[in-house]
Order: sequence, then structure tokens, then C-alpha cells
Amino acid sequence: MSDDNRMEKTRHSTAFSTDLAMDLARLLQKILLIDDDPNDRLLAIREVSREFPDVEILEALDWHQIRQSFEVDDFDLVITDYELNWATGIEVLRAVKEHDDKRPIIMFTDSGSQEIAVEAMKAGLDDYVLKAPKHMVRLAQAVRSVWENAQTRLRASELEFRLQFLLNELAVGVFRATLTGELIEASDGLLELLGLHSFAEAQQFFQESFAFGSAQLPAQKQRHREIQLNRADGESLWLRVSEMQIKLNGKPVIDGLVHDVTTQKETAAALAVLNQTLEQQVNERTTRLEQLNHELEIFAFAVSHDLRAPIRQISGFVAFLSEAIEPLSADETVRHYLQRITDLAEQAGKMIDDLLEYSLSGRADMQYTTVSMAKLVQEVKQQVEADASGRNIHWKIESLPSVSGDRDLLRRVWQNLIENAVKYTQTREKAEITISGQAGKTVQGEPSHIFSIKDNGVGFDPKDYSRLFGVFQRLSNSTEFTGTGIGLANVQRVIHRHAGQLWAEGTPDVGATFYFSIPRAIDTPSD
Repeated sequence: MSDDNRMEKTRHSTAFSTDLAMDLARLLQKILLIDDDPNDRLLAIREVSREFPDVEILEALDWHQIRQSFEVDDFDLVITDYELNWATGIEVLRAVKEHDDKRPIIMFTDSGSQEIAVEAMKAGLDDYVLKAPKHMVRLAQAVRSVWENAQTRLRASELEFRLQFLLNELAVGVFRATLTGELIEASDGLLELLGLHSFAEAQQFFQESFAFGSAQLPAQKQRHREIQLNRADGESLWLRVSEMQIKLNGKPVIDGLVHDVTTQKETAAALAVLNQTLEQQVNERTTRLEQLNHELEIFAFAVSHDLRAPIRQISGFVAFLSEAIEPLSADETVRHYLQRITDLAEQAGKMIDDLLEYSLSGRADMQYTTVSMAKLVQEVKQQVEADASGRNIHWKIESLPSVSGDRDLLRRVWQNLIENAVKYTQTREKAEITISGQAGKTVQGEPSHIFSIKDNGVGFDPKDYSRLFGVFQRLSNSTEFTGTGIGLANVQRVIHRHAGQLWAEGTPDVGATFYFSIPRAIDTPSD
């Protein structure tokens, strides 16, 4: 620090001290002056008034007036002569301290000895001033110093009282002990916390219940520990003890705080039991749900598989019936009904096939490999284009990254999404389908590959979004298009099995965009 900075800091410190002294001086309002010599009283009043012009000085000339002053108790500080015709300054000092042991008092005399001064100081005298003219000028300084010290002690006492009150309200105990566990000090809050009635009980309790060791607690280092013990009345307690080793008169001691954490411990234990119970219930319900899903998939597979034969037989019998009645009747109504039966049988067969595919997509074991999405899209595109010959479709396929996943299942994803894009753009003179993929992050911030397929087809109303990926769910604007309503549900199941997400955006008669994410894997096996 430079000299200028040091001088500036000193000036600020001095100014602060002066302001504090002035504030304390303003609190001094009345001084009780005890002296039976009018000349000495006049001299003392003159010296004090020079420094404290606003202070009122009350005069007492005998014991009667002193007792009257005690009854009114309307003074802040006492100045007394030592040699009085009716008493000594020591007797006055003791009377003042008996009235209020915190009331500051100054003695001035022209005949006191050093022994008398020492005796007076032991009795609680705050300062001693000789009555000689060259010393009387120090009386005002003594008043200021004594008053400031008294106010400082008063504030310290009030602060200590407030601190003790707060500690008691917070059920916090304070102690000071030797390194071997011998108690030096203990607060009332600590005694109440432990159910003790005296310091002697606390001494024994500490040595039996608390363990200290200088090797375990380095100087100026805090230690926090929790201990369980029984109060004096047998009640079990959990206590959190915070300790620090300090020096007291050159000797190491332990200062500590103790507070009751029994409620927190009991709450934590109850919460742990509750969490364990909830976790067990969740595991049981998850296991049951998985079992039910498995049984449902088996049931769907069995039903779908068993229904395929009757549906094929219905289609066969309809064909036989058509051939049988063809030469006999040309009734258009009969032909119409036969065609409707054929169409419905085909629709039912398609639904059964889709249901089987949906069931298998949830049951098949995942065979992870590195899948080139670009190759997969091209394969599906060529197949779909063959079925949509004659259509004016403009394809825009951007660069697609490879992913780690099951190739067969991911092929079903692209097949369903591309077939949907082609199907729902068939009313357009020119269909536009854009397929893209890029690295990104999911809503949860997980690194993933994000793929999308966008078309300019019939789109969908956002209010129907909740039905978009349901089984056998078809939107109101989709009735004119063939389908079973299982394709997008199947896509969602495959994406979820890859730990990805599926979502969509659409506007009626403008188009739709479907997105799905596949987590980016750090290490993947070869394709």
C-alpha cells in the first residue's frame, strides 16, 4: 500500500472514530455531581461544560440527595469527590454500584493515595482524576472516555444478549471445551437441548458423550459431525456438532455449536422408506405392465395369424361364387355386392398384415449395426416409385448420415413415411417430397441425428395431432385414401425402441413434415 493510500485510510479511520465518539457523547444527557465543596463543584461544572455544553449537571450534597437521585434514576454518569464531610468516595462508589453496577463513575480528589485508587478500581471505579488545577483539565476527557467505554460495553452486552436469545430460539447450543473433552463454558441453550440442569451435569455429560482429539482437528479448521445420543431424560437425539480449534491464552481449545437434527434425520429416514416402497411398487407395476404388453402382443399375433386363413377362404369363396353365377346372371347388384365383399376381405387382410407387422416390431430382437440411411431411402424410393408409375413426383433427397440401429426396423420407418408422402400427394398435379437429415439435439439436449420428410399433400389439422400416431386412428381428411391407420403407430414404436422421438407438423391442404430422431452413438459396429 502506498503512503498516500495509508494516510487516506488513517484519515477515514480517524474520522469514523471521531463520529462514533460524537454519537456516543450525544447520548450523555445528565451527570450526577457529588461534592460538598461549592468551589470544587463550580470548577468541575466549568471543566465538564466546556466539553459537553448540552449536558445537564445534577448536584447532590449529602446522602439524602443521593438517595433521591437513585429513586428518580435520572442520570447517566456519576462524578464524586473522595473526601466528603459525611462519607468517603469509596462508600459513594459502592452505593452507586449497588444501585446499578453498570452505571459509570469517576472519582476526583486532592488527597487520595495510590492505595485508595487501587481499592476504588477494584470496587468498580471507571476513572480517577486528581483535583489539582493542572489535573482538573483532564476531567472532561475522563468523562468522554468513561462514557464511551460504558456505551461500548452496553452495546456489547446487548449484542451478547441478542445472540444468546437467537441461539436459544433456534435451539442451538454453544460450548467451549479442552481437547480432551473437559467443558469450559456451556450456554443455557445447550443445557436445555441436552435436558441438563447444571454446568456440573454438562461437564460429566460431555466427557461421556463427546470425543475430541487434537490430531483429528487441526488448528483453525472446522469439523462437522453428526452423533446420536440420549438426553438426560432418555430421549434419543441426533445432533450436528460444528467445531473449531482456537487458541485461548496460548492454549488450544475447542469452540463449538450444537443443534438438534433429529427431525431432519427422522424425515430423511421416512422419506427413504417411502422412496424404497414407491420404487418397489413402480418395479412391480412395470413388471406387470411389461407382462401385460407381452401377453397383448402374443394375443394380437395369435389373433392376426389365425384370422388370415378365414379371410383368404372368404376371398376364395367369393371368387368361386363369381365364376359360378357369371353365366347365369348379369345382375349388377349381385356383382356390386360380390365386389364389395372382395374389397372388404382385401382390406381386412391388409389390416391383419399390418397388425402382424406392428406386433412383430415390438417383439423382434434388436440387431444393431451401422445403417446407411441414404442407401435405405434409395431402396424404399425405388420400390415406391414402381408402384406409383405415371405420377409426377419431384424428389429432393439431401445428404443423410448413418446411424446405429436395426436395419430392418428402420427400413419399415422409411417405407411407411415415404409411402404416406406419396399417397397423400396423389391429388397434386406435381408432388414435392423432400427428405433431409442432420446432426442436432432433442428437446432434452441429447445429441441425435434428426431426419425429416416433407410433402405438399393434404396435410392435417393440428387439433388432430393427438390421434396421429394411434393404432387404427385415421384423420377426417384421410378417408378418401386407402390405409389401415397402423403405419404411423408402427413408426412410433420402432423409433421409441431406438430411444428416439417422433413428431410432426402439418397444415390442412398445404402439406405435412414428419421428423424423427435417432441418438448419436460414439462407437457403433460395422454394417
